[in-house]
Amino acid sequence: MKNDRNSFKIGLALGSGGAKGLAHLGALKAFEEEGIAFDIIAGTSIGSIVGALYAKGYSSDDMRSLLRETVVGDVQTVLMFALGTVSLTDIINKFTGGAHFSDLKKPFKAVAVDMDEGKEVVIDSGDLAVALSASSAVPPFPPIRVQGKRLVDGAFLNYVPSDVVKEMGADCVIAINLGKGRDTNQAIKRALDEFCPDNNVPLSDRASKCYEHSDFVLEPNLEGFSSSALRGFDEMYEIGYSAAKEKMQEIKEIISNKRKG
Repeated sequence: MKNDRNSFKIGLALGSGGAKGLAHLGALKAFEEEGIAFDIIAGTSIGSIVGALYAKGYSSDDMRSLLRETVVGDVQTVLMFALGTVSLTDIINKFTGGAHFSDLKKPFKAVAVDMDEGKEVVIDSGDLAVALSASSAVPPFPPIRVQGKRLVDGAFLNYVPSDVVKEMGADCVIAINLGKGRDTNQAIKRALDEFCPDNNVPLSDRASKCYEHSDFVLEPNLEGFSSSALRGFDEMYEIGYSAAKEKMQEIKEIISNKRKG
C-alpha cells in the first residue's frame, strides 16, 4: 500500500554529543538548502536542544546565531554558570524563552534516563527547559528532578532515539549520530558512578536503537573534536554540512522510495 503524499511524514532523530551538536546545525542547513523538512523530531542531550528549537520553528541560521549570542557572546552568563550561580536549566531557558511543549509547531520528544530506576524516560509535555536539561544532565551536571524522578542524560541508554521517532509515526527516519563507534555507555557510566554512586543505570549498548529503527544514519566524522570543546565550532558545523551534502542524493532516494511505499 502506497503512502498518501499528504500523510507521509519524515522523522529526524538527533543524537548526543555536547559541543559536537554544531554538526547537527550544519546538516540541517544542508537539508534546508535541498528543501527537505522534517515533520517529527526526537533528540537526546544536545540533540534534544537542537530538535526542540527546530520544532519551535527556528532555522539552522537562527540556532547558530542564538548559540553565539547566548553562549559564545554572553561571557557573564558563562562565568555565572561556572561559579554555580545559574543552573543548566537557566542556561537552556535562554534558548527556549520559557516555552512549553505545547508551544512547538511540530511534534517533538526529548529522551532522558531515570537514574534510580535505570530506565529510559521520554518527555513530551511541560516546560521545555526542564525537559532539555534532564535530557542533557551528564556529570558534572547534577540530576534534574522531574515529578519526583532524578533524571540524567538520555545518552546513557539511547544515544540517538530513532525508535522514539518511529513510534511517533514517522514513515521515514533520518538519524544523525555524532559519535560513531561509541556504542556503549561505559565511559559516561564511570562518570555517573563517581558523582552519583547510588545510581542504577546499567552498562548497555546505547546505539542499537538508532541503527535498528533508522532508514538512514548520517555519521559526520568528528574524530579529534571533544564534546566539551570551546573551540572548533565553525569546523564542526562545516563537517556536518559537508557530510549531509555528500550523502544527500542517497537520502533523497531513500525518502522517495519510502514515499512510494
